[in-house]
Amino acid sequence: MKRLLVIDDVAVIRGFVKTALKELKIQVVEASGGKQGLEMHDTVPADIIICDINMPGVNGEEFLRTLREKGDQTPVIMLTAEGDKSVVGNLLKLGIQGYVLKPFKPAVLADRVQELLAGTAPKTPAAPADPEADADGAEGASEDSAETPEAAAQPPASESPAAAG
Repeated sequence: MKRLLVIDDVAVIRGFVKTALKELKIQVVEASGGKQGLEMHDTVPADIIICDINMPGVNGEEFLRTLREKGDQTPVIMLTAEGDKSVVGNLLKLGIQGYVLKPFKPAVLADRVQELLAGTAPKTPAAPADPEADADGAEGASEDSAETPEAAAQPPASESPAAAG
């Protein structure tokens, strides 16, 4: 069975991710921060990692940098509440397989994970759209978008995570 590691300092978000992925045939394990995530992944490696960017201690970017410096190329999807293009750009350079802006729709995250599991995900996620665009009108800053070439072409939906489940 495939194993997914979700790293977020907020237990509610970790629970929301687990719920979003409940239909997939995968084992989901949780870490409350980057340091714990690295330790867990070293002990029993995950097939996919979903990691928050903003966490106390070892944040998502530090987690990813450490992982890649070890030569570990496990697919990583980053979660973020902000659409900061420079932060996302740095993460793309470090080799993330995509990012999802919070709040997100469960189906968006589940589809992205399924693509990675099936090997049908694009090798390189879409770069952020217009770095000069502001957050409330920026393409790619939709609150429920997963940044991949396919997702970037989709119009944003208005359903909120609370209404979705």
